[in-house]
Amino acid sequence: MNHGIKGPYSGATSYKKENYWLTNENANPTRWYNWNVYKPKSRSKSEERPSRSFPGYETFNNDLREYLSTSTLHGLRYVGEKKLTWFERFFWLVAFGSSLFCAAFFILNVYAKWRMTPMIVSINPENMPLKDLPFPALTICNINQAKKSVAERYRHYGSSVDKKLLESLCSSQADVDLFEDELAESADWDHTRSFLINITQPCNEMLARCFWDSVEMSCQDLFNAQLTDEGLCCTFNVVHREMMFHNPKDLNDLNLTFPSPAVDWTAEHGYPDDAPSDGFPWKPKGVGTDHGLTLVLDANIAEYYCASTKSTGFKILLHNPTETPKIAKLGEIYGPGIEARAAIQPRILDAQPALRYIDIDKRLCLFSSEIDLVFYRTYTLKNCEMECEARIMLDLCKCVLYYMPKNKTTRVCGKADAKCYNNLRKYMPEGRARACEECLPACTEISYVERLSSAPLNKALFGQYAQYLTNKTPEYFVNNMLVIHFYFEDNAFMRLTKGEIFGLTEFLSNTGGLLGLCMGFSVMSAVELFYYLTLRALCSLRRGRSTRPFLK
Repeated sequence: MNHGIKGPYSGATSYKKENYWLTNENANPTRWYNWNVYKPKSRSKSEERPSRSFPGYETFNNDLREYLSTSTLHGLRYVGEKKLTWFERFFWLVAFGSSLFCAAFFILNVYAKWRMTPMIVSINPENMPLKDLPFPALTICNINQAKKSVAERYRHYGSSVDKKLLESLCSSQADVDLFEDELAESADWDHTRSFLINITQPCNEMLARCFWDSVEMSCQDLFNAQLTDEGLCCTFNVVHREMMFHNPKDLNDLNLTFPSPAVDWTAEHGYPDDAPSDGFPWKPKGVGTDHGLTLVLDANIAEYYCASTKSTGFKILLHNPTETPKIAKLGEIYGPGIEARAAIQPRILDAQPALRYIDIDKRLCLFSSEIDLVFYRTYTLKNCEMECEARIMLDLCKCVLYYMPKNKTTRVCGKADAKCYNNLRKYMPEGRARACEECLPACTEISYVERLSSAPLNKALFGQYAQYLTNKTPEYFVNNMLVIHFYFEDNAFMRLTKGEIFGLTEFLSNTGGLLGLCMGFSVMSAVELFYYLTLRALCSLRRGRSTRPFLK
């Protein structure tokens, strides 16, 4: 029933129109939906182009994605996660790169500190016992440069050369201003040596009494005469010349005697295992004045003619037994008329064996096996400086001063060479320190200082020394004598040890800590990366060839 609707569409025609979209598939290609028509997915331009990847690219890509997904390094698994967007992956990649940069920055700082300042000086928890430490060497000089009785005899009956030598010894003028050319040629070293020995107070007059470990001993057995920069002095406990110099028989020096068997002691190696208990240099017998060295010294002020200072008394220097003393500028002054106690305080520096593998320019010290001196067998800073000064003077003046190391063929400077050695500073404007830059401190050194206490002598107490000092009055005792005790006051002493501030273990620990803090890196992380780069890649490549035997 069409309700009177007229038109081209009516009845079956209207029914056909309603089913037109279902019955005629080709009538309108723009129909709004089709259940049965399959529409292929659109392909990207990269998929439409032929693949240009190198052989094994797919395997490498899979392995890389798998490594990123399973790596123990922090943040990398987010970079390889498929479900994340490219922006999120880029964020984690930047975060990982920043952590890597921070770790590298701090590791470079640690490395720079390790290379630039590899050494540290620390207090060794193990003190050095007294039994392993030698008693210090002592050098004693009378401040008086010339005995008055001998000097007066030279003034009245001596030759013109002796008179000039006496004037040179007591005058503040330089030798170059005192000696004329004629006299200078006659004042050679042999003549000057005899003059110094004759005019200086001998050791047997200066050393009135000597006590070692509370036992009186002959001072001539304990002390030897030695020519120093202060003149003729007396030394105690210096190592035997065969242990001090390479060629002791070639030395042009005074005759020395030693009461005990010589021991090859050095600060670096200590006493040999087979060293006798009474070996020389001697060890301290114990703590306190009764186990030390007690000396009664006679200044003999009545014989003072001229002095190296403005006072009377003695210059005393404590030094390493393997060193030649420079007492003129370093000796301590002790006046007569007092009883003094000098508590010996050693300064001990040693080094760890690992320090040998650090560059000398970085550690700034030398082991004895790293350098050989020309004259001295044992390397110390003072021995090296002494040889350096002698070498410089020999190069400039063709001679050395009498107290410097020398052999029988080395010419000792006479007064004719005064123009050169008095003006040595003009030839060395940069100074000794600059000229002797190769002289570095020894890595193991022992030096000594003393802590002094004193009180004036009392002539009423002269009686206890009367049996030792014959032909001496109490007044002479108070005015001329010095009673001094050298002793140790502890059984063990602190050591300062030079060692590595960073060893290889400490450097790896710091590096691993920084890598772990920034990236979660560990040794297994390195093994994991090595596995994926080598073993995994090789196995994948071999497996791919076996599954495709006909592909080239």
